[in-house]
Amino acid sequence: MGKQTPTPKSAASAEGEAPPLWEFVSPSAFVAPKSGAEHIVRRWDAVKRIFKRDSAEEESPFKPESELQRLPAEFLQLLTGPVDWSGALSALEEALGGWSGAAGEPKVVFVVGAPWSGHAKILRAWAAARQASCFEAPSYVEILQYKRTWEQIPQPGEQPWVLPELERCYVRHAEGLNLVRHFLEQALRGTYGAGIIGCDSWAWAYLQHVWPAQFSSVLTLQAFDGARLTRLLRQLSVTHIRTPYTFKNASSGDTVLCAEDGSDAQVSAAMVKLAVRTRGNVGLALRYWRDVLRSEPESAETKEGGADVGESKEDAAPTVWVAPLPASPLPPADGTDSVALILHTLLLHRGLPEELLPQLLPMSHARIMATLLRLQGRGIVEECEQFWYVAPLGYAGTCTYLRERNYLIDQFWG
Repeated sequence: MGKQTPTPKSAASAEGEAPPLWEFVSPSAFVAPKSGAEHIVRRWDAVKRIFKRDSAEEESPFKPESELQRLPAEFLQLLTGPVDWSGALSALEEALGGWSGAAGEPKVVFVVGAPWSGHAKILRAWAAARQASCFEAPSYVEILQYKRTWEQIPQPGEQPWVLPELERCYVRHAEGLNLVRHFLEQALRGTYGAGIIGCDSWAWAYLQHVWPAQFSSVLTLQAFDGARLTRLLRQLSVTHIRTPYTFKNASSGDTVLCAEDGSDAQVSAAMVKLAVRTRGNVGLALRYWRDVLRSEPESAETKEGGADVGESKEDAAPTVWVAPLPASPLPPADGTDSVALILHTLLLHRGLPEELLPQLLPMSHARIMATLLRLQGRGIVEECEQFWYVAPLGYAGTCTYLRERNYLIDQFWG
């Protein structure tokens, strides 16, 4: 690493070499899977339909939804088990390139990630591996009490400190920005020593708007295109189950993903669609992937759902069926700004507790709850222990809805 700023490497270090699975880059180098790829896939699907037009049997789904069922939870967990973040951790180390916040280097490096992309998990893992101080955000009560600091602020030390979730350090309120502004000012001055700050991309867009300082050292996880998703999902599918599975398109019967070793260049149209739909967001892609996996009701490979499932009695690899990607539900156009305001507020804070919403929105608690419950019924928001979030499968439609109404959105969906 140079003495001015982290300088992440390019995708491939040699001609013809596949890019690493995990890669941190500057935001300007982030490349979302191109919509043109989806256009090519649509054209190819159209061509196939032309050749199949004369056969009514071939026009119908290869495996109708009525003949399939969702995978048992235990088997789904085995097949798409938790992501091993060690590769992302190594990629972050490489991007930092020996950075320590020494003289001539930036005191703070920011790691910005889209919702569900794992930035906070990666930073916590990095802190644990480096035995660095990892501190959490203040409470919302502290944020709204005009405080300019909080107890966990670290003292300068030999190891850089880590704050994984800057999005939890403010609220969009007249009294909710004092703490984060003061913290960022002191952090960039080097008052707290060297540190790494993680931030959700929506909060990052907003904070840059209300506190337009110069952030010289910013990293983000490179988008997962179809090839990267293929490699990751193949890894996940063989981590906990001995027998490799083949994933087939329930509509066409085509192979979507083969868990056996093979050429990473063989990327199915379904993987390209998944990458484009999620804008290369690895966490969001996994949510969609888990939602579309199916099995046949009496499949011997999946009905037990235990660690030994998947032992095939035939030479061919057992099959998991992949249903079509669900359409992202769109929020209702109710003629007011209430829906948009609520959804935008949830995204800017990566979710909020129910009791705080009336302090941040120009509407009553009753109206807020009526709107949230209406959106929940459409699958656009979800609630966990009175904390409300935009739901993963409702995210794409929500982003489109807000963009069409000229709301501030993050760079990854802009």
